[in-house]
Amino acid sequence: MKAIVASQAPELGRAYLLKLMQKLHTEVGISIDSTQSVISGCIQARMNYLGCADVGRYLATFDNSINARAEWLALVDLLTVKSTRFFRQPEAFVCLADYVESLLNQGPAPSELSFWSAGCSYGQELYSMAMVVDAIVSRHQPWVQWHGIGTDISFRAISEAQRGIYPATAVDSIPEGFGDSYLDEKLGGRKIVTEDLRTRTHFFHSNLLHVDGAPFADFNIIFCQNVLIYFERDRQRWIIDQLVNRLRLGGLLVLGAGEDVTLQNQSVCRLPWPGVSAYQKTGG
Repeated sequence: MKAIVASQAPELGRAYLLKLMQKLHTEVGISIDSTQSVISGCIQARMNYLGCADVGRYLATFDNSINARAEWLALVDLLTVKSTRFFRQPEAFVCLADYVESLLNQGPAPSELSFWSAGCSYGQELYSMAMVVDAIVSRHQPWVQWHGIGTDISFRAISEAQRGIYPATAVDSIPEGFGDSYLDEKLGGRKIVTEDLRTRTHFFHSNLLHVDGAPFADFNIIFCQNVLIYFERDRQRWIIDQLVNRLRLGGLLVLGAGEDVTLQNQSVCRLPWPGVSAYQKTGG
């Protein structure tokens, strides 16, 4: 059967918009700060794909069924911003390098290192963390094992991250030296993260709203940058507490600039890194 394709952005009235935002907040736990035209464009894309020409009929599909849940995830894929790059916010990675150096050089060396990129998008943040950690471990204590995980609400982003393939223009922000060591050539002028790095980094679909049920914990390092902006203040505070709970004593938590305004956890102390919202777990 031939799909019906909407020729222009659907008319999304205020009532429909409020209904969608309320459902999105209830079902997924996030708030989208986008213009009505952006939201309409995302809905149009989904309607085109499904062959649906009526906005009201499309919104009515969001019931309690499994199909509705799948459609929520597909729409969230379009609505959530996944603008990222390798070594985004470079100061955070300088902080990470300093932390790992100190961890390996002060006192007994750990038997292994683990780190988590919460809200990893297409994988650049986790791979950047892996490059920094591997470079330092290889230089100081190459016998120390490490592994990293990345999680994101977007199935599409996770799928792309697992492949580890990026256009040549996407790797321009990687500092000199890292690219030669951790990227291989791919057909079409693309780059692929080396197999050694990919075998020690793993990506999973996960919503931070349900982080309390996540089957992983005990990390040395957690990065959660530019993700909390999608959640309301009370949820932000709860998520941060959950992240702290999953850190080892002495572990490092890095949040996005300005995203720590709700941090009231007494188990961490702020580190004196200009321009970086970095915290170390001191108790709990």
